Amino acid sequence: MAGVAEENRRRIAAALCLLGVGLILTGAVLILQHRVNIGAGQGPLPRVSDARDNVLIAQAIQRVLFWVLVLVGVFGVSTFAFLRWSRRFRNWLLSRPHPPTPAEDLWAMHRLPDEPPADAGPYRETRNPHCGG
Repeated sequence: MAGVAEENRRRIAAALCLLGVGLILTGAVLILQHRVNIGAGQGPLPRVSDARDNVLIAQAIQRVLFWVLVLVGVFGVSTFAFLRWSRRFRNWLLSRPHPPTPAEDLWAMHRLPDEPPADAGPYRETRNPHCGG
């Protein structure tokens, strides 16, 4: 939907999803109503085999509509997740690179420890002031 504002895109997508779910639910309600009418014996009495065939067809259509509803839900959630991910990736991809690290005093933060006194010898005693010893 190129050329459509972001807010309008979301409204249009939500309206289309609600329309699709509404159509599926309407079909399921009509099938259930048809099943009740057949079970109650309203209308012209069909032959026994025709009524049984109609019930089987209605059950098959109901199963198909249920799975279509599930697939529409999965498609909607996965599409929403993909769009969020792709927008963030696009923003990351198009963002300015970080400025380079200043290199004039690079070794200032990497200093060697202070030299021990020359008269300390190879092993000098170290005391930890926090241990009291």
